[in-house]
Amino acid sequence: MRVVNIIPTYNEKENIGKMLETLEKIAGEVKKDEFLTLVVDANSTDGTQEIVKKFIGKNKKIFLLTGPKKGLGHDLIRGYRYAMEKLRAEIVIPNDADFQWNPHHIPEMLRKIEQGYDVVVASRHIKGGGTENWGGFRKLNHWLANDFFAGFVAGVKEIKDHSGCFKAIRVKNHLDRVNLDNLNVKGFVIQNEILYQLSKTGAKFTEVPVKFKERERGVSKLGFNKQYLKDIFEWIKSCLLIRFERSQQFFKFGVVGFVGYLINASTLHLFASILLWPEWLSWALSTELSIISNFTFNNLWTFEKKQIRGVKKILNKFLHFNLTSAGALGIMTGVGTLGVKILGPQYRQILLPFIIVFLVVPYNYFMYTHFIWKTKKIKK
Repeated sequence: MRVVNIIPTYNEKENIGKMLETLEKIAGEVKKDEFLTLVVDANSTDGTQEIVKKFIGKNKKIFLLTGPKKGLGHDLIRGYRYAMEKLRAEIVIPNDADFQWNPHHIPEMLRKIEQGYDVVVASRHIKGGGTENWGGFRKLNHWLANDFFAGFVAGVKEIKDHSGCFKAIRVKNHLDRVNLDNLNVKGFVIQNEILYQLSKTGAKFTEVPVKFKERERGVSKLGFNKQYLKDIFEWIKSCLLIRFERSQQFFKFGVVGFVGYLINASTLHLFASILLWPEWLSWALSTELSIISNFTFNNLWTFEKKQIRGVKKILNKFLHFNLTSAGALGIMTGVGTLGVKILGPQYRQILLPFIIVFLVVPYNYFMYTHFIWKTKKIKK
């Protein structure tokens, strides 16, 4: 695999040389993969670029991309684009230059990629990971940004650590499907935003435990200042927008479900009350007709960004959809038939919405989002 390490820098002369040496050493240990390093420098004033250029003179697999200081998000987006378009990256690994994230975890992260994962996140929030020497204010700040806003408000549940830079990302069918031009982010919110965008491609996520350390050299870019406040507000704004976008999807899902309910209710009345078909058959057939409606309109509208196309793919996925919906069919037929037997046929149209709202909708939404409209199958 062609692996491109992306290192954003601003005034990191104390660290960048050692980082480049470390990445070169790791490249020598993982010989089956081709390693390149892209330093994205925000016009440092301390001589960082000069150090990188000296390394470039000795190692043709090191590259330097320069530009104005506009924020970490701006730098990483430029780095992702350059790595894909110019360096033909298959895997990109962004990381900070200050060794707070230990780059020696790279081989472990690449093994996860080889196992079939598409995004491997270095995590402080799983067993074996953690932080060192964090005070109460920093822990509270991190909990608010990571757990409350990214996890709860935005609802990005694919991983537990949302705000770290260090991760390995597969390019094909994932990073190359993220519209980087539409990512209007400047600060560290890029970390959670890129995870969310990748989740929409159907990427398979995992995390590896990492101990996050304090930098030993150079000056931290974090501090309670005007830029910090801007970054906080941008993080909150991004999380709210993510929640709004996801709510739109659930709204569409609800509308499609309501149409399915109308089909279910009308055909159930037709089959059971007018045609006097057997109770179990009426419930099963009316439910199947609503399933066909749900599949069609969810594919065309609710999950249009992941829309299944082509006759063969649609037929295969519809079969898959029906197998997945067998649970809903069983719930409707079993509970409906039993309910009518216990309460009587006059309660049939009351039982129907109750079963749908409290049993079928939660089941279907889980199955649709986790199995049907996913563009990437998990590799074993």
